[in-house]
Amino acid sequence: MSKVETKSLKRFKLPSIQRELTQCMQCGYCIEVCEAYARTPWESVTPRGKIYYLKQMDTRGAGLLDWFLGRGTELSPTFADAMYKCTGCGNCETVCHANIHLVSLWENIRAWLVSNEMGPKPAHVRIAQRIRKDGNPYGEVGNRDNWWPKEVENAPVPDAVMYAGCTGAYRMQGLPAAGVKVLDRAGVKVGHLGDDEVCCTSPAIRTGVTSLTLDNSKRIVDKANGIGAKDMVMTCAGCYKTVSHDFGGHFSKPGQNVYHFSQYAEDLIDKRKLKIVRNFDKKVTYHDPCHLGRHAGVYEPARNILKKIKGVDFVEMERNRENSRCCGAGGGYKSAFNDFAIAVAEERIADAEEVGAEVIVTTCPFCVLNLRAGAKSAGSKVKVMDLSELLLEVTEPLPPEPKPEAKPEVKPEPVAKPKPAEKPVAEPKPEVKPEPVAKPKPAEKPVAEPKPEVKPEPVAKPEPVEEPGTDWSVPDVGDDFTLIDFEDTPEDLFRRAAWNKGLRCRRQYGDHKIPIAFVKPKVAVYVSSDGARLPIHDTVEKDGWKVFVYSEYDITDGELQADEVRTAVRESLKEQRRAKRKKK
Repeated sequence: MSKVETKSLKRFKLPSIQRELTQCMQCGYCIEVCEAYARTPWESVTPRGKIYYLKQMDTRGAGLLDWFLGRGTELSPTFADAMYKCTGCGNCETVCHANIHLVSLWENIRAWLVSNEMGPKPAHVRIAQRIRKDGNPYGEVGNRDNWWPKEVENAPVPDAVMYAGCTGAYRMQGLPAAGVKVLDRAGVKVGHLGDDEVCCTSPAIRTGVTSLTLDNSKRIVDKANGIGAKDMVMTCAGCYKTVSHDFGGHFSKPGQNVYHFSQYAEDLIDKRKLKIVRNFDKKVTYHDPCHLGRHAGVYEPARNILKKIKGVDFVEMERNRENSRCCGAGGGYKSAFNDFAIAVAEERIADAEEVGAEVIVTTCPFCVLNLRAGAKSAGSKVKVMDLSELLLEVTEPLPPEPKPEAKPEVKPEPVAKPKPAEKPVAEPKPEVKPEPVAKPKPAEKPVAEPKPEVKPEPVAKPEPVEEPGTDWSVPDVGDDFTLIDFEDTPEDLFRRAAWNKGLRCRRQYGDHKIPIAFVKPKVAVYVSSDGARLPIHDTVEKDGWKVFVYSEYDITDGELQADEVRTAVRESLKEQRRAKRKKK
């Protein structure tokens, strides 16, 4: 008996998907929109065919006679292959009349196949091994931040952290670099995670390997929260979906507001912080990445931006938004079946050509990469661009040089004022000689006049603009995340509990190297083995900090301590606001 036959007689226990199997009416609406079926026209590859197969597995072997005769459920390599011939795009879910959550169903089935050693495909195995060993699916070692543009400062305390993602860091470096330059032009202080940025594990999750996400998400969240930035931005749609939607189910959501670059850029344009100054005289269409569109519900920001660029003749492809055609690169499809993936991309390029588009803009490095391959394969003249690249072309860089030049121009002005004062001195010469002696005195008065003009220069009035510091007040953070059991230090438990309550901290902060510092409200937290106070605690208090010292043995989950610190943070922020009002 062959290995395949032996494996097929094994008893396999299906995951809890009976509801989805019961919901499916075998109507077949999913077949028409399935890109994998168009490439491999077998019923077993369609969503309907895969669910039918799973139904048979669920019912066969369930009867008493089956149990007595030892008849198990069949799990063949053919079915496993059909499960991986899927881009995971979710078009089938959009058209499903039974409202089955098919995207999550396919991911759960793939994870089940992996647990039963029937997956993933060899290409996916190599990807998972590289992520585990090197922190990225490309097997690159170090140099994670080589993509960062040299002309932009990596802010030590940034407004936003740019998460490049593995493809952005090692293969499509121009995309996150363009995103950083655009944000810098809008006056946003941007930083990066450096070598602590590792793969978000999206390629692993989509192919059924879920064992890597806990460690990587912990490393990313810990580093990002330690920096103290308010926002996290990314140009990769896959990273956006994973960090904003998947991290909460494996470890914890980040303490930052997570934005895709298109969302963040639209907000900057609406607030007139980012200026569009050049035309883009092309006929442009927009391709919705599956992870950003159907999976995360983000459709309009990129379209709104394109419509605000002068010269753009914006047209929609027939299949757009939730009905958009997949580019073919997702779900591990390109790594395992590259020729099929490029064929899907050719179809999307043809969609753009049908509406006469010269440029197809998208918002994901995987889409850019595969659509460019599709355009090349089809011999098409359609140009593929990422939104970050387009905005880099049409926005205006901040001019740092004119600002210092403008200041010295103001300084000579008071010097020029006394000169006209000397002219009237020359007119009264025929009157009396002693008068010129008295006239230099009034000349001294106009010299005193500019002094009060100098005082208002350090106007403290613009400081109210800093009141967005109220963003440090504790926002409402929902309980829609899930924590799983793991071993951690008491300090980690406290910090995570604080982050989940909306508190953002810095680690080893300032000259005193405060272990956990809530900077704006000036609250310092120390965790030690015995919780004893030390001279450094008194020193920090003298500098105006509220100090908490906890024993690591008293911290079980960090909730009590986080609540106490949260109250102190709120009180500190209230006192700061009262002090500002009194000054006014």
